[in-house]
Amino acid sequence: MNNDADMEMLLADMRFEFIEETRDRLERVEQQIDQIEARQGKMEYVLLELKRDIHSVKGSAAPFGFPTITKIAHGLEDYLETTGDQANVAAEDLRIFIDTISDVLDAGEEPEDELKEMMLKGLPSGRTQSGKQQLSKGAIVLLMPKGVQRKIIGQELAQLGFMVTILDSPVEAIDTTLILKPDFLITTMVQPRLSGIEMARILSVIDSMAKLKVAILSSSLPGEANVPDDLPDSATIIYKGPDMTRNLMAFLKKD
Repeated sequence: MNNDADMEMLLADMRFEFIEETRDRLERVEQQIDQIEARQGKMEYVLLELKRDIHSVKGSAAPFGFPTITKIAHGLEDYLETTGDQANVAAEDLRIFIDTISDVLDAGEEPEDELKEMMLKGLPSGRTQSGKQQLSKGAIVLLMPKGVQRKIIGQELAQLGFMVTILDSPVEAIDTTLILKPDFLITTMVQPRLSGIEMARILSVIDSMAKLKVAILSSSLPGEANVPDDLPDSATIIYKGPDMTRNLMAFLKKD
């Protein structure tokens, strides 16, 4: 019993230490946001430091029982990636992410599922090239490996007004989809562990995800790949080629 009590005390101390260290880190991030707002110093260096601090928060939160903080921090990283031009990064947007993380820390525990979904969907989406915040057109989970294509597609989706969550792990994408309940999932055909088609099949048999629209980006040309007979009705395969972007936009507008 003493060993169990000692372990509980140790875990509680570590959790408390994490909260305090995260508060200190967020104070530093707030100072960085003030610099961004005032355009003080070289923005690329200020943003680099901000990204490092947020990445540390993202990596350490879940092991201490705050997976929602990990997702919020991830959302901030997605915001920076999809906004594109650093001149369009808005201090008021960044503060929303930091305030939301602070709300979870102040509560000292994970929010209930309904509040968690509300928090995540309330995060800002990437800014347009003009620096304006568009009215949200919905949420998209983008499952793609890191690279130029992912960055381009992510930025294009943000320009259209979508809140984009970018992931490169199918397992994490399923978990995020169940929590966030996005309007669309866009995935590449080839993924580690699960293909895009397998992802669509799994989500189609989950009641809360049965109506989720899934776009599967294929590196094959039309006619080169066989479409399986059991492809879910909610899934669409979009092939590479000159019409790929136009077909993706048509998918997003489809009722």
